[in-house]
Amino acid sequence: MTSLMYAVFHIATLQCAVRPEISPCTCETGKAFNHVELACEKLESFNAVVDSLANKLNPDMKIDLKITHSHLDDLEMRSFRDMNFNLYKLRMQWNNLRSLPELPFRGLSNVTYLSVGDNELDEVPKHVLNHMPLLQTLDIARCNIRAVQQDDLKGIQMVTNLILPSNNITRLDRGAFPLSLLILHLGRNQIESLNGSLHDLTELQSLFINANNISDLDGQLPDKSKLILLMAHNNRLERLPSNLVTMDNLETVHLHFNRLRSFDRVLRNAPNLTELLANNNELEYLAQDEFLASWQMETLHLACNHIGSLNYSLHPMLKLKIGNFSFNDIEEFSMEELHGLRSLKMVDLSYNRIKRLLPGHKSMSELPLIDLRLDHNQIITLDSALAGLSYLRILSLSKNRIESILPGDLTGMNRLEILDLTANQLVDLKQLETTLLPNLRVLKVAYNNISKLERDFYGLPVLCQVNLTNNQITTISSELVTNTRCRTHNVPGKLEINLDDNPIMCDVGLNEICRLMAAQDARIRGRSQCFENDQEVCTVLPMLYKIDLPLIVKIGDAENPKMQMIVPSLIPIKNSEELLPPYIKRLGQPIINPLIIPAVVVTTPPPLAPVLQLHVALDNSNATSTTTTTPATTTTTTVAAAAATTTVTPSAVEMVTTTAPTTTSTTTTTPQPNDTLPVVLDIEEPNLTTANEAPGEAGAGHSNATAAGLPIEQQLDEQKRNMEKDQLEQQQQQQGQLQPPLEEEVAKTEYETVDYIPNVVLAPTSPSSKSNLLELDTDSQSNSVLLGDLEVEQAAQNLQKPEEPPEV
Repeated sequence: MTSLMYAVFHIATLQCAVRPEISPCTCETGKAFNHVELACEKLESFNAVVDSLANKLNPDMKIDLKITHSHLDDLEMRSFRDMNFNLYKLRMQWNNLRSLPELPFRGLSNVTYLSVGDNELDEVPKHVLNHMPLLQTLDIARCNIRAVQQDDLKGIQMVTNLILPSNNITRLDRGAFPLSLLILHLGRNQIESLNGSLHDLTELQSLFINANNISDLDGQLPDKSKLILLMAHNNRLERLPSNLVTMDNLETVHLHFNRLRSFDRVLRNAPNLTELLANNNELEYLAQDEFLASWQMETLHLACNHIGSLNYSLHPMLKLKIGNFSFNDIEEFSMEELHGLRSLKMVDLSYNRIKRLLPGHKSMSELPLIDLRLDHNQIITLDSALAGLSYLRILSLSKNRIESILPGDLTGMNRLEILDLTANQLVDLKQLETTLLPNLRVLKVAYNNISKLERDFYGLPVLCQVNLTNNQITTISSELVTNTRCRTHNVPGKLEINLDDNPIMCDVGLNEICRLMAAQDARIRGRSQCFENDQEVCTVLPMLYKIDLPLIVKIGDAENPKMQMIVPSLIPIKNSEELLPPYIKRLGQPIINPLIIPAVVVTTPPPLAPVLQLHVALDNSNATSTTTTTPATTTTTTVAAAAATTTVTPSAVEMVTTTAPTTTSTTTTTPQPNDTLPVVLDIEEPNLTTANEAPGEAGAGHSNATAAGLPIEQQLDEQKRNMEKDQLEQQQQQQGQLQPPLEEEVAKTEYETVDYIPNVVLAPTSPSSKSNLLELDTDSQSNSVLLGDLEVEQAAQNLQKPEEPPEV
């Protein structure tokens, strides 16, 4: 027997392999035994089809012929019998046929499948069907059929599948359909009434009447039918037929987008019902025994209705997996509604009016719920109603009125991965510190009123994403992520904390938080309107001027306060316009030039500040001095600190920097505990030369530049140039080579107005002084030494108005 089947299959293969003369038609071996599939596409005439296939194939083979996208205007001139083969399936789609002549179809008594859909037929071709008594499937979909009359289908009394969707049918005659029908598809037509045409179809199993204008099914469906599938959605049904209660074979019922107000308990005796879709109706009430025998139910969609309560109607559904009750009018929901549903995976209660959640009377640990959606309700507190959902992975509580997470609200959710609390009224996440959620990876708490983050992530060991945008966060503790390390499927990652539109995004103190988070495998993300070009904050803040202590330089005679001037020292990290923060705006020539601090020999870390690094060695004495001399500069650092410590306290450091051949004086202060004083640099200028002094007294090899009558500014300027020239000559003598003369002025910065620089105390300066910072104005009484906090604060404020003269 096997050899015979192989031989027949081999013959069928040869029928296609050795027949290239059937071109342009193609041949393929059929999937069934002793079958061949022929396809003719884009031929110019029916005559060409016949000539290509006539007498080319074995008459014993079963032929499935498909003619598509061809011009068959001469269809009535030839016959399918002229091809001389056994035709059992015929497909004639997309040929723009307006009618089917009778002659070509004569003798096709073996045809069991006929498809003439996707043409322009306006009536059922009954004269053709009379020649196909064995026809089982008739497809006339997507044509222009307007009616099914009583005699249209009399020639095919064995048909089981009648497919008539997407036509223009408005009329159905009673008795028009053969009693043998198992599947009837009348969807997407213009039917307003079935007119009793289906009442006698007791063998019918699948009925498609969707997308019509049917308003009533009473008396239209056969009594005690074997109906398994009913597609009646997108109609105008206001109630279900009463005899539906006798159809205990129903498995799938689609009733969505109708006008149903109640099920009238007609589905209570449907033990095989597995899928019921009745969303987008006007349902208001569910009886407690509405689905009394529906223990096979797996999918229940009742969204977009006016249901006020589920009324414990779900309890018989032991196999329910998906329940969608969104967009209803439920005001109170008890978890007891879900008790016993041991197959439940997803419940959607979003877009209701739920104000209160009630816990179940029994433990919910056995409920296998994975996805619970309670968003867009009016919930104020959870009342521990959800505690114990040990299988839950997704919990959506967004767009509610939750003010706080109470102890026990999230207890037992050991598998929870996504928690969405967006758009509530939370003021803190304190309870997350003590509630362990060992698998939570995504936390969404945007659009709340959270103001600080301390140890809120302590109970979230594998957290990877946190959305905190649009809150009021001003404080972030360095301990926030101490117990948290992002892991996804045991793969280490980096915790992403999004802080868009929070006050802290405009706080320059976030610079330090960014570094602390990065050290613990966390990263603060977010953009802020405080920065130009909407830049990522943690990529901008490290480029800001970073000075932990206020730095003030005093220039002049230490013994004569009137000869002293206070200037700020700003040291940029990089001289690059791209790296400067938007706090500093380009205005042209600078008002304040940075004072270049000579290099200091490092003896012991750590640095005092990331930019200005002062390294000191401390011993058990109250004051220690470290002095380093270079060919051109002398720097002395004096430190008063506690004994046996390695940390430089901000209040105990004074640095004195001079430029040879000036003299150096050192002043030591004893700060009070917890006081913070600025770092002060004393630079004492040499005694001014007068007109009576000899030229050589001003410096060897230099002329007297301070002749009588010259202003004090020019005298100081000439003194400085002489000093710099002396330094250059000393360097040349030591190095044994000549160097080009030094530039007269310090390079000027492109940025001159500082809107805001953190931790920097700035002194007033005259806007007219744009040359060298070492020039002194002996007539000005504003060059006083800052001795108190009030004067320091006034100096910082005065910097905001560089165009005004200094205060006296």
